[in-house]
Amino acid sequence: MGVPLGPPLLLVHGLGGGPWGWENFQRRFAENGYLSYAVELPGHGSDVNSPRAGELGAFSIETYALYLASALAELGQCVVIGHSMGGLIAQKLAESHDQAGYVFLCSAPPWHMFRRAYWAMWRRLLWHPWRQIVAPVIGRTVLLDDSLQDELVNNRLSPEARAIVGGKDVPDSGRASMQMVVGLVTIDASQVRSPCLVVGSTDDRLIPPSEQRLIAKKYACPLQLYDRGHMLLLEDGWEEIADGILSWVAALPAARADMAASI
Repeated sequence: MGVPLGPPLLLVHGLGGGPWGWENFQRRFAENGYLSYAVELPGHGSDVNSPRAGELGAFSIETYALYLASALAELGQCVVIGHSMGGLIAQKLAESHDQAGYVFLCSAPPWHMFRRAYWAMWRRLLWHPWRQIVAPVIGRTVLLDDSLQDELVNNRLSPEARAIVGGKDVPDSGRASMQMVVGLVTIDASQVRSPCLVVGSTDDRLIPPSEQRLIAKKYACPLQLYDRGHMLLLEDGWEEIADGILSWVAALPAARADMAASI
């Protein structure tokens, strides 16, 4: 590939995920002349046997944001794209790090937006209060059970794709998961000065489109809604979502000029 067409793209996975979830998007981005880097959050994947993996249950959204800040220090100006929990991490990062842009993809909402999100999840979590509630609260790791994943997260994936995803999911921070479910992450929108884009799905059973509209309103930014579920990165027609993001990224210089003129 020749000279990149725009800023590099930093991709942040969600709860229990990993860089593998971005493979489709990375291929599409490369085909369109963009460099991308899929981050593996600490304690996940290849890092699962490291000393810090033993502390994973106590990692917070803020811990993950600080980890990403170190990656930004190496990359310089880029577009940060976060999915689900990764979207909330990206929002927290945007509060203190001005970048070329931020994309919140089926993102978990901050406290200010906490409305209907997770109602369906709470109903299921209460079936297994020790494993899904008490253990995360006391700083242990959490892994969502298969039935909850199938109902709320993977509902638009084929049975074959669900099996593949289930085999790759890893335990994640109980503290971070409770921060999202209870609504403990606060973000000052007045400190977010980078252009933002919200991408949501009309059939997202975990974080409904009403929440995505509120996030877009919070940051006064565009909203792209698609007929997909929560795992739109892997669902049929993922190309449409990747192309929509790239169209927004390509227009970023103009967005920057508009923002500067309004200050």
